[in-house]
Amino acid sequence: MSTEPENLETVDPAASPLARVAGVFGSPGPTFESIARRPGWVLPLAISTLLSIAATAAILPRIDLDTAVRERLAAKGVSMSEDRIEKVIDAQKKFSGLGYVWAFLANTVIALLLATVFWLSFKAFGWDLAFRQSFGVTSHALLPYIGTSMLLILFVTRLDLLNPADLGDITKTNLGFLVDWRANPVLHSLAGSIDVFTFWVLALLVIGFATAAKVPRKRALGVIGGLWVIYVIGKAGLTAIF
Repeated sequence: MSTEPENLETVDPAASPLARVAGVFGSPGPTFESIARRPGWVLPLAISTLLSIAATAAILPRIDLDTAVRERLAAKGVSMSEDRIEKVIDAQKKFSGLGYVWAFLANTVIALLLATVFWLSFKAFGWDLAFRQSFGVTSHALLPYIGTSMLLILFVTRLDLLNPADLGDITKTNLGFLVDWRANPVLHSLAGSIDVFTFWVLALLVIGFATAAKVPRKRALGVIGGLWVIYVIGKAGLTAIF
């Protein structure tokens, strides 16, 4: 005779934080279903933060502040004496260590900001979505960007000096490297938004929020895609102004 218990709990194979991180890349559908049921965010943010700090450690010692400052002043048509330029460069070097502070905080701050925007946007349509679900989905959906950090480490460590303005074009995962940012900064900004990792993240956001809010993926795509277009146009507009 069978002695199986009558009330056997269903085991969620994607319940552990590590399984969810792996599942984002291998089986996003079931993974986001698990996240929607029991939201979590600590491990994906920890992984992203560690790689962000590692990339910062590779980048900062190679930053060519001298060239960057002179190019920025020339672009603005500002004329300074050599002594004043040197003082500006020295001041920026003193504050360069703040890059580590931002590397530590950036992923969490960005995930919180995006989760808030998505949560408010989905709630505006009357869809059922808790903030903790929005934060859990967002923090996991941003994981592909660790690929950007790893590629930056790989390419930057081969350089002696790096102009920070060229940083976004080094990995060549977006179309920005096809446009000279000095000649056409607005077009460069738009081209830089056509990015392999960004589209991967957008796809995961659509899957995750459609699952969490229990709406068709087409509707989730409309909201998330619309917000992304607004961001891209706004970024290009700010580039044109400043």
